[in-house]
Amino acid sequence: MREYLEKFKEELENFKKTKVKCRIIGRSGTGKSSLINAIVGEKIADVGVTETTMEVGQPYENRGLLFYDLPGCSTEKFPRETYIEKMGIKDSDCVIIVTSDRFYEDDLFLITEIAKIQPSIAIYAVRTKIDYSVQRNRKDKGEDEETTLRKIYEELRDNIQDAPVKGIYLTSADYPTAYDLDKLLNDISSNLSEIKKERFIADVTITSEKVIKEKRKIAEKLVSRYAALAAANGLNPIPGLDVSVDIGLILKMSNDITAIYGLNKEDQDYYKGLVDLPNQVQLKAALSKAAQYLAKYGAKEAIMILLKRFAASVATKSLSKWVPLVGQAIAAGIGFKMTSSLGEDMIEEGEKTAIEIFESFKQ
Repeated sequence: MREYLEKFKEELENFKKTKVKCRIIGRSGTGKSSLINAIVGEKIADVGVTETTMEVGQPYENRGLLFYDLPGCSTEKFPRETYIEKMGIKDSDCVIIVTSDRFYEDDLFLITEIAKIQPSIAIYAVRTKIDYSVQRNRKDKGEDEETTLRKIYEELRDNIQDAPVKGIYLTSADYPTAYDLDKLLNDISSNLSEIKKERFIADVTITSEKVIKEKRKIAEKLVSRYAALAAANGLNPIPGLDVSVDIGLILKMSNDITAIYGLNKEDQDYYKGLVDLPNQVQLKAALSKAAQYLAKYGAKEAIMILLKRFAASVATKSLSKWVPLVGQAIAAGIGFKMTSSLGEDMIEEGEKTAIEIFESFKQ
């Protein structure tokens, strides 16, 4: 039993320490910071009308995701010849080249050089602020959205020519479920190793029903791993330790599931900032449920209230640990059941709330 539980503990530790490193490269004003925020569903990157990327410093971090917001090359400070080495691009899981109009010679040079030096790195070409282009073309030329998107995509495809990118994506930070953001996230995850894919899907925002289903799989794995840790505590005969450790584990599990479904306060604040969403009333109602979810599962006191329904089992667990062998097995089983049952409730409620938030984004 110890070996079996140790496997789950190792899986949880690997998940926790896994990092996905993404370099995002583009000129000033292309919307790199807004793209980062849209990917994670939180405001983690500074957004400004002036150049915010003048130094190569610490990445923007969202749990297991690291985003390095990099300036364009071929400037006095960042010459072509040393750019790839200076920016640490070799140590990347993916590179996103960003533009808000067309890709320039320097962009194409970078794509080609990165692919040549480090062919294992996946490169993605992203055109941002696509909603503004659609609005402008509708006003100036009377073109519908479909026509505008097709023309822009064809122009970018001709512009980028044979540069070795995984794809061209049209995105808008203000409309995360519209256009190609979902396709971009799916393509990035499909080019990652299994553990990094799991980490990536867990931490990105919800852009489709497919992502919600993938997030559920990851949440269920995490619940199993935390339940195994609770069971392992049942095998550790230290008086008075097991119940307090169980509460701490459950709180950590709750924090992870809350983050997976984008129900943190930071996520809620970000959603509130998307003021031009078509279903504001529905979003407000969904965010109210998200706040209730946090109140129910987000604090030690709340977890202790939930554990009252397991009071008899907890008492049995504390006593049975002093019965040699069999007692420890009973305690382990109760810890596993208690944690997994609460985890299942968290997943069910979290997923329903996340779906309601997602539905409010649809146009």
